[in-house]
Amino acid sequence: MKFSLEHPSTRELVDRSRVLVNVMLENPDDNNPNYVLLLILAEQLQQLNDDLEEEEVKQLRTEKLPQ
Repeated sequence: MKFSLEHPSTRELVDRSRVLVNVMLENPDDNNPNYVLLLILAEQLQQLNDDLEEEEVKQLRTEKLPQ
């Protein structure tokens, strides 16, 4: 079986994160936080952060280029 890694769009990462948060709020664990969902959410938020930083860098470079 062959797996390929996809890099979702920023919008998709935000949507996925919102869904995960809603699932965690609707289905809390009795003893502990839902760590699997928290780990997935943390990964998606990190990707979102990286995407936003990359976009900011591109924007700054574009603004600094002489026209």
